[in-house]
Amino acid sequence: MMDWSGFSGRRVCAAVSGGIDSMSLLHMLKGEAEKSGFFLSAVNCEHGIRGEESLADTRFVADVCREWGIPLRLFSADCPAEAAREKISLETAARNFRYRSFSSLLESGEADFVATAHHLGDEAETILFRLCRGTSLTGARGMEERNGQFLRPLLSFTRAQIAAYAAENGVPFREDSSNRDLRFTRNKLRLEVLPKLEEVIPGAAENLVSFARLAAEDDDFLYALAAELVFRTEPEAAGDTGMRVRFSPRAPLFRRACLSVLKGLGVERDYTSRHLDGIFSLLKSQAGSRVCLPRGIVAVRGYDSVAFFLETGERADADWREPFRKGRIDAGRYEIIVSEKAEEGDGVFGRVLSFDGAAVPAGTVFRFRREGDRFEKFGGGSRSLKRYFIDKKIPRAMRGELPVLAGEDGNVYVVCGVEIADRLRVSADTVCPLYLTIRKKRERDK
Repeated sequence: MMDWSGFSGRRVCAAVSGGIDSMSLLHMLKGEAEKSGFFLSAVNCEHGIRGEESLADTRFVADVCREWGIPLRLFSADCPAEAAREKISLETAARNFRYRSFSSLLESGEADFVATAHHLGDEAETILFRLCRGTSLTGARGMEERNGQFLRPLLSFTRAQIAAYAAENGVPFREDSSNRDLRFTRNKLRLEVLPKLEEVIPGAAENLVSFARLAAEDDDFLYALAAELVFRTEPEAAGDTGMRVRFSPRAPLFRRACLSVLKGLGVERDYTSRHLDGIFSLLKSQAGSRVCLPRGIVAVRGYDSVAFFLETGERADADWREPFRKGRIDAGRYEIIVSEKAEEGDGVFGRVLSFDGAAVPAGTVFRFRREGDRFEKFGGGSRSLKRYFIDKKIPRAMRGELPVLAGEDGNVYVVCGVEIADRLRVSADTVCPLYLTIRKKRERDK
């Protein structure tokens, strides 16, 4: 039994179906509440699966709670209809309904904790199910006695121990006929597979649980190492989360680092091993390669790390243009400052570029890049702007939003914040030296 010290004055709600496990839990908690000083209530979820039998279970739970003086909250739903509508299994629909009900109690403040009757046998079933279906070390870790606001006080108890407790204490309960329905995967594991394993290898269930505990320890250690690969940087473009994962040939660490980022971005259950393998494959791809992930997240290969973006739908305005002039120029995500005095920049590059203002050709405009643009590097050597961006290791996500000073003929004279073309270099003959700075616009500027 778990340690209840520290729960005094807290509100613990027991999830009760009427079966032997949950009724034994309720009976144990009733005695523990009196000793430890927490407030006990119960919740019953009627799934709409077994008709009158299920309703009778709910009435039974209500009668016992009334007799024991325990407040009871009731929830009901049509889980078969939900399963058909959402195209999910009946087991999944029922579980989703239960946890929605539990969460509503926690969010409303009616309970501080919800206690469920999961025991050692349930944990063994869960681990065996995951191993047979295919899982990683992370998936093989078992349940925890306390996980946030959810408690599992019976997790160290076997079915036999719970049955013995119920008999010794005269705990009333009802048999759920669906527990013997072999159409449910869990029932097949509990009634057919695990008993056979125990015949062949006595203690198999406890060994599975022991394996899960060791797996959790190893997994926690690997996640601690993987955390060193994760870092945050200033967002570089629209939708950039700023989250990065450094390259590592150690797939177990790299995958865990990426998974940590995904979970931090709200992807808890939608990912698969295929998604993580796809991110790892970026290490052998060209810079700018990308992998689409759940919830509109995109992983993009940089030069020494993988960046994570949200598909926001924002794109640089292809028609934007501003004639070359001195002053402050709004360039979408950035602000360009052209002046006779150098100003400090910020952001990814933040370089102050000096150039000969008199050498800027007439008709040039600030705009975003176009297909076919060419740039003559400082010091000579003309190449396509696309090739220049690649050589300078400018992230692909930035390229469409980084303003340039260019002519209508496709010649680029300034890549803002990065470099000026050779023809604008300042010399001893320069009579109109100017300075160009680019900075990221802060939220208050937008």
